[in-house]
Order: sequence, then structure tokens, then C-alpha cells
Amino acid sequence: MDMHQIRYFLTVSETLNFTRAAEQCNVAQPSLTRAVQKLEQELGGPLFSRERSRTHMTELGQRIKPYL
Repeated sequence: MDMHQIRYFLTVSETLNFTRAAEQCNVAQPSLTRAVQKLEQELGGPLFSRERSRTHMTELGQRIKPYL
């Protein structure tokens, strides 16, 4: 887990949108998505539920956010 992954997670959790989060973090959206996926692998589960036009935090994401 590195600081970029944490920053990207927190930004996505605030915006609930990967594209807007990438813009705010000044990175390409695919890079942000890969970093979040790597963090999910390290933590052992999905942090966000991704649907077509909606993204929301999973229970794991909600539980880990206060610690980050």
C-alpha cells in the first residue's frame, strides 16, 4: 500500500466517480483504476461496487476509510 493508492481511494470515495477522481488527482483514469484495483487486492476485497453509471463504496470500503 502506498500513498498514491490511499489518495486515489479517498478521492474516489468522495466523488464516487473514477473519471472525476482521476481529474482531481491529475492522473489518467486507467492509472487510477489500476492503483485502486491493486489496493483492493492487497486488502482482500472490493472497495467499490462499480455499476454502469453508479459507483458506491462496499462495506469493506466504508470500514477502511476512517483508518486512511
